Amino acid sequence: MTETRTPARAVIMDHDGSLDDLLSLLLLTRYDVDLQGVAVTPADCLLAPALSVTHRILDLADLPHVQVAPGSLSGPHPFPMAWRTDALRVEALPVLNRFPPRERTSGPVLPAHEQLVKWIEQAATPLTILVTGPLTNLAWCLDKHPWLEQAIGEIVFMGGAFDVEGNVEEPGHDGSAEWNVYCDPKAAQRVFATQIPITLFPLDVTNQVPVTDEFVRAFGAHYGNPASDLAGSLLAMTFGTVETVGSPYCCWDSLATSYLAAPELFTFDQVRCTVVVDGASEGRTVRADDGRVVRCAITVKQEDFYRHCLQLLT
Repeated sequence: MTETRTPARAVIMDHDGSLDDLLSLLLLTRYDVDLQGVAVTPADCLLAPALSVTHRILDLADLPHVQVAPGSLSGPHPFPMAWRTDALRVEALPVLNRFPPRERTSGPVLPAHEQLVKWIEQAATPLTILVTGPLTNLAWCLDKHPWLEQAIGEIVFMGGAFDVEGNVEEPGHDGSAEWNVYCDPKAAQRVFATQIPITLFPLDVTNQVPVTDEFVRAFGAHYGNPASDLAGSLLAMTFGTVETVGSPYCCWDSLATSYLAAPELFTFDQVRCTVVVDGASEGRTVRADDGRVVRCAITVKQEDFYRHCLQLLT
């Protein structure tokens, strides 16, 4: 009897170039998924180095054919510039400069919001959209082409905060919002207004997996493995966050990404919620009886997550 293989999940990633976004992309390339494209949003990054690093990670994973689309849309609340320079340093890491960049074989691409439409149109099966930055590109697509809603099987989004403090510290804001939502609250509201299933990873669960000294140094035992060297370097570059901003760097985006390969790491609940789009709580995600239902990650098996990353990246 011939064994029938289940088709790999078709995935598009939209990230915004921070250290954890780049770790998420690296992790995603190790999964049994059909990665159909990567959009880079100029939110928590400078676009040029973030694009360069994205290409180099795909080269490292032997995926030079995967298209990378540069974002040209941005939300009304730019991320702090001090956070956006990480990709400049990552681009210079020796592990990403062992070889010249490979020739792109995928042809020209459109700006990310327009290319996202093309990717969704061309997909043979409903797509999973993994968003580890703001929802700006996806909201534009749904505004301009509402029928695309039927072609998206699931949105996996790292964003929001319900029962924990947010991470926005801006003048006039009450600190209740999470940055990926706060960057473009109306985009989040637009996406939440759809019927597309959303699996949400808010700060409530991502705060449960801080980047620990033990986790980072464990990659050292695998020195010489390019994926491990890059993962360890990205994680090591997060050190100093507590000293400078007063809170730990967490595996925000990489935790959401791990769901695609290891959903058993999580417990979930159905949460009705909405997005505040103005005032001192702008960008806050709040429970609401008349809100839309999202599948919200509640808890994670912390040590199993760390082991998952180490096994896949070493």
